[in-house]
Amino acid sequence: MTVTFPTLGMGTAPIGNLYRVVEDGEAQATLDAAWDAGIRYYDTAPHYGFGLAERRLGAMLAERDPAGAAVVSTKVGRLLVPTDAQGERHGFVDADPFEPLFDYGYDAVLRSFEGSCARLGRDRIDLLLAHDIGRATHGDDHGRHLRDFLDGGYRAMRDLHDTGAIGAIGIGVNEVAICDELLDHVDLDMILLAGRYTLLDRSAVRLLARCADLGVRIIIGGPYNSGILARDLSGPLHFDYATPSDAILCKAQRLAQACTQFDASLPAAALQFPLRHPAVVSVIPGLVGPDQVADAMTRLSARLPDPLWPALDASLKDSSMLQDDARLILLHPDDNVLICVRSIEAGDILPASGGTIPAREGIAIGHKVARTPLHAGDKVIKYGAPIGSMTADVATGDWVHMHNMKSDYISSHTRTTLEQGA
Repeated sequence: MTVTFPTLGMGTAPIGNLYRVVEDGEAQATLDAAWDAGIRYYDTAPHYGFGLAERRLGAMLAERDPAGAAVVSTKVGRLLVPTDAQGERHGFVDADPFEPLFDYGYDAVLRSFEGSCARLGRDRIDLLLAHDIGRATHGDDHGRHLRDFLDGGYRAMRDLHDTGAIGAIGIGVNEVAICDELLDHVDLDMILLAGRYTLLDRSAVRLLARCADLGVRIIIGGPYNSGILARDLSGPLHFDYATPSDAILCKAQRLAQACTQFDASLPAAALQFPLRHPAVVSVIPGLVGPDQVADAMTRLSARLPDPLWPALDASLKDSSMLQDDARLILLHPDDNVLICVRSIEAGDILPASGGTIPAREGIAIGHKVARTPLHAGDKVIKYGAPIGSMTADVATGDWVHMHNMKSDYISSHTRTTLEQGA
């Protein structure tokens, strides 16, 4: 049975003591206010306070939702190991006495799921997400963690789904490239994507179009981009957990000016913007305090004029302080492919060995572009090592993706193979 996700959900990282101590009373008041306001979707994770957020959410649900009507998502990918360490750890302050250990293997996913169910007081989870998989989090360890997930963790999630223990399978990440990479190889029901489809950051536009075509539902986290869109632009500001650059601040100011012209609220526009895309089913700001719950409800219900949206789009296009125009990066001097880090449109001029070439088709972020002509049977070299073989000839500047490449190290995990083994 397909789970219906409410338009507005609550992210629980803040009640896991993210960046500051949140006393039990304040956390309970936040959750009670959310329930009383009609919020019925709650996203959490073992990582949020190392079990603290799940425990607090579970206590509220036990009292307010004994029938299990609320929709709950949690995550796997980290195991909680006891520790004596105190103070701030991984951004969480005075959280529960555990240390998170990355593990995307089969047994680890099952253990993580069991621990989450115990803390949440539930024997079934509506949506289980592989948490923070991807190169942005793991760097040089990305390949190892990806193999662990494809060899074991994903299969564990499929097994849980087949037994009815979870309703849907997905990933919870804040980078676009890993979404495309996994969609090439496995079936996902949903993606929780934080910070990459907001008023300020539209880098997931092409991914969302792909998900709409595939029927993959999207949940957007971080609609305020760490707070810069959550209030007026005075005082200390954060974008993606850091001080915003001058370029980002300029873009935010232009968005704010566009809202002022229509007597509209910038935070309301930020909260409503992701929901305008047909692939997006829910938006989940992190909330702490009854006042933030009330603000979210007011912003979601605010009536914004239709002409505001094209004005907001135009304010970004007119900005003279855009990101650097680099679209492709070379990961290793021996590689015969480049990696797309900004979406490419057909006809865009791309750098290539010995000069430039126009792109023959649109290319998604995270995918590979031929650096030189490649022929059927040639090895595809990335990070200086072979990762697959060409199944057809491609010219310089062509998209090297699953349709013309056989993956040597994860070919056993394609959709066809997984379906045959189900």
